[in-house]
Parts: sequence; structure tokens; C-alpha cells
Amino acid sequence: MLRNTLLLLGSVLVALALCEGYLRTRGSRILPKPDLYQLDPDTGKRMKPGWTGTEFGTAIRINSHGLRSPETPREKADGTFRILALGDSWTFGFRMDEEDSYPRQLERILNERLEARGASGRVEVINSGVIGYSTFQEAAYFRTRGRHYSPDLVIIAFYPVNDAEDKSSRYVRYNRLHEIHPRLLDLYRLPRKLYLRQFIKGARRAVKRRLAELRLSLAEKLSYEDPGAQAIAERDWTQPYRHGDGGWELAQEGIQDIAETARGIGARGLVVLLPDVVDLARYEDLYHPRVAPLVREQVSRTDLDWLDLLDHFRPFRGREEAIRPERRRHPNADGYRLIAEVVANTVERRYLPPELP
Repeated sequence: MLRNTLLLLGSVLVALALCEGYLRTRGSRILPKPDLYQLDPDTGKRMKPGWTGTEFGTAIRINSHGLRSPETPREKADGTFRILALGDSWTFGFRMDEEDSYPRQLERILNERLEARGASGRVEVINSGVIGYSTFQEAAYFRTRGRHYSPDLVIIAFYPVNDAEDKSSRYVRYNRLHEIHPRLLDLYRLPRKLYLRQFIKGARRAVKRRLAELRLSLAEKLSYEDPGAQAIAERDWTQPYRHGDGGWELAQEGIQDIAETARGIGARGLVVLLPDVVDLARYEDLYHPRVAPLVREQVSRTDLDWLDLLDHFRPFRGREEAIRPERRRHPNADGYRLIAEVVANTVERRYLPPELP
């Protein structure tokens, strides 16, 4: 019995190792690279300084400060208007080359306009976006690191699909384990570094949605409502947007925190509400009315400014494929260009000083 048990366990381990090896060689375009990130006591996670490689099939280079941005000294040169772009994967430039990310396109557009009017000054845009960040993490980064760049303007790209998720408990747990012993944390986080775990997690989500669809079909036949199944099947991400939800409370605290940090360094702030480009009709008709008023109300309690991009994305309602890859939640280069142009218009009108040489 012992021999058979050991043989079974050995076979399972070999099979799992083969699956892990296959996913690492074949799954680089659909699975995130676990080694791109490291634990951070303030933000929960951050990108490793100097990391280079590919993420979802796209070349990635992280600078010495842990940002997907050109090397930029903390000291600001004379005649420079500096913008710090806070955000998640939309700011990072998910599946896009760095030059196609909205912060880099924004920098090019503004500098081209300055050059066209004969100005010798320049605009610098620092991309501090990190895949998976929520507003409270962006606020923590700005408070502890981003503020030292002395930005004149901080732009908060608020992506409502997941910016109200509560990830704080996970990172509190990480820090407690790290305080006990770093090796204990490494052991605890080891499964998260496996591609096999990420694949199983994705498959579990797919199965969960399929079961929700079956529940809805049964509910329809039996003439009763199943709001939980409907939310899962329709990928309704608006559930946290209600008073008392932990994720929404953290998002509100993050917005307030960013406003206070900006005020403390004499910077101005702009909150940009990004759309859900998967289905602009559903977003405009169902989700935007639930979410936008709450976010705008919170922003109005601070001295931050507000920019809602829905009006600018509305022309692509029903033809979303023009601004995003097929079946993707993120924009393509043209979609990021649209964001950059709208934000550039706002920056030029509201924030660029007329005395910029």
C-alpha cells in the first residue's frame, strides 16, 4: 500500500510538473509572469526594478524605479511641466508597446503642440501604472514614492470595472507573514508563482459563469429570479458600488488620500473615469448610471477635477472592435490614442501654464 501510494503521488507530481512546463513554454501570451512583481509593504506589490521580458506576448522593460516608463530623475528640469499618471493596466498599457500606452502618447501630443507654437518648454509624463492596482494602491504609491517626482499634475485613471475591489486583506496577510520570516512568506506565496495555478483559476471562473448560466435557465423555467447568478453570468462588476461595501470604501479613501497628497506638494489632480469597452451600450445604459454618480460625488468632496470619457467613446458604441482587440477589456493603440487626445485637450486648457517658455 505504501509503495502504491508513493507511486501515485509521484505520478501526480510528474504530471503537474509537465503541465507547469507546458504552460510556461506555451502560455506566455495568455498568463501573467509571476516573477515581474515583488512584495511591497506600502502598495502590496510593485514591479521589480530593472525587470525585462515579455508579458502577454509584449516586450516589457521596467526602469530602475520599478516603473514602465523611461528613466526619469527625481529632480525636475527647469521649463518642464511634469505629469504623474496613476492607474492600473489601462495606464500601464496592457498588451501594448510602451510607446502606445496612453501616458506616452499623451506626452508626445502635448510636446508636439508646444513645439508647434514655438515653446521651448516640455511636458514629461511618468507612467506609474501597475497591472491589477486598485485606487487605494495608487494612493499608497503616490504618498510614498510618486510625490517625490514633484509633479505639477497627477492624473488618476479610474477604471470602474475593478478599481473598487478590496485586496487589502491579502497584502496585510503578506506583510504579517513577512514580519514573522521572509521565508515563510515565500513558502506561502509559492503556489501563486505557478502558471498551473493561474490556469486553474481562469478555468474555475469559466466554470462558475457556465453554472450561473444554467442557474438562470432553471430560474426562468421555474419563474423565479436569481440575481446572484445573473450578476455572475453577465459579469456585472457594479456590485461593490454601494455604501458600506469594503472595496468601495477603500476606493473613496484612496481618492481622498490622493487629493491630500497632491495638495501637500502643491500639485493639481484630475480623475479620469474610463469606460468599459467590452460593450459600450451596456456600459452607458446600465453600468455608467450606477457608478459614475458615486465616483463623481466622491471626487466633488475633494479639490480634484473630474473628466468622464463616456461622451468621447460613445461614437464607438456598437463598433468597439475599432478601439479594442476582439473580446478584450483593454483598448488597442487607437483606443489609447483617443484617451491621450481627450486628456491632452483638458491638460492644455486647464493646467499648462501660459508662461511655459
